[in-house]
Amino acid sequence: MIDRELVTQSVMIMGGLDYCEAEAYMPFIDSACACVAENLREGTDENDPRVIQLAAAKAYRSIEPSVRREEELSAFTAGDVSVTLSQTREKNAESFYRAALSDCEGLLIDSGFAFLGV
Repeated sequence: MIDRELVTQSVMIMGGLDYCEAEAYMPFIDSACACVAENLREGTDENDPRVIQLAAAKAYRSIEPSVRREEELSAFTAGDVSVTLSQTREKNAESFYRAALSDCEGLLIDSGFAFLGV
């Protein structure tokens, strides 16, 4: 079984959440853990750091759109200095997920479609 606490800690880091905030999203975390565990190749260590990161990124990708961040900085100008965030948190969540998925490529069951003929 994938260590839910390790996944929760990673989600907290990705999203800048405290434990109370993360606790509200435990159904997302549990679902991500179950989904990733279900797709691991036989014999894969469920607590391999890459697996933990994939479960966390999957959970975070689901959680992030529902998190309201009203005070988030999107652009700031002070005199000649201008700062703009080029990526939204949702894009970051997707990037985390894609990177983690790539890292786990050899650990996951290949569920791709294969046309074998008629």
